[in-house]
Amino acid sequence: MHYAKHTQHMYRKIIRKYLEFIGQKSIATVRHTEIRQYIARVSECGASLNAVYRELGVLRLFYDFLNLGGVVSYVAPRFVRLRRPLGNSRRPLNESQIQRVLTAARTSRERALVEFFYATGCRLGEVRRLKIENLDFPSRSAQVRGKLGKIRTVLFTETASDALRSYIAGRKSGFIFQEDLPVQKGSLFVHYGRWMSKWTDYRTRNGIPSQKSKSLGGVEEVSYEAAKKKHGELMASLDLVRPTRNRPLSAMAIQMVIARIARRAGLKNVTPHTFRRTFATHLYDHGASIEVIKALMGHVWIHTTMIYARIGPDRLAKVFNQCHPREHLDVQ
Repeated sequence: MHYAKHTQHMYRKIIRKYLEFIGQKSIATVRHTEIRQYIARVSECGASLNAVYRELGVLRLFYDFLNLGGVVSYVAPRFVRLRRPLGNSRRPLNESQIQRVLTAARTSRERALVEFFYATGCRLGEVRRLKIENLDFPSRSAQVRGKLGKIRTVLFTETASDALRSYIAGRKSGFIFQEDLPVQKGSLFVHYGRWMSKWTDYRTRNGIPSQKSKSLGGVEEVSYEAAKKKHGELMASLDLVRPTRNRPLSAMAIQMVIARIARRAGLKNVTPHTFRRTFATHLYDHGASIEVIKALMGHVWIHTTMIYARIGPDRLAKVFNQCHPREHLDVQ
């Protein structure tokens, strides 16, 4: 079914766990009662309702596949029902919350990340892999590589464009959101009765980093506080900036940045995917058609877009006032 590698890995993991549960029993003879027992076991092990519902969905797909191949004639998981999760983590942000998040961004990178996620509705992986060469600032558009390697064009706002330009600065190529290494602070330690400073020198002729050290005095003559001060002065006098590497920020790093910004804004459970849902909902609330949102988000099926684009209360009230005939009937 051409699922993403991460999805394939997760499905295989669930199927292996299920096969371990049924043991020597043939999968062709499993009834819905055994499926129910497996779901109960998963729940007892501390899985959330969302996780349990996902595992049942995987088993349904697995037995659908077996049914298509003639291995089974009875799709047992289809006879097991679960309460659908409420999906609180899927709720989009409202416009005032988005404004709070934008205000909470402090650095140029934080601002660029938040602006781009909200402006484009891109997935986390799409933003990670995006390169400067993929941006077209005059048309305020970008070419992103989505699931299964599909290329699509996304548009971004003028504020997102300004934030990206500020963050990219003079760079002309490479990943937009690069991996950044912390400034080197060196180390202070005692060696044969003497305080020693140690650091890494990256500016060598052969390009191979080398370790360097310097004595700061004997332990008996120099106190720890004085040695620490000397070490700090020495590190400040040296060029300890690490060479930049053309690697994208990790998914975990981006998630942590977004979570940190959200905490400053007083919000919980905000992830990069929250911006994708918010993007779809806000466009829909302001009159964009589902077909347009589907194209911008890179969905294959329009019902997937409908799940993302939730009808907000403002749109409900607006459409009700516009469309209910009682609002336009004259009372004699």
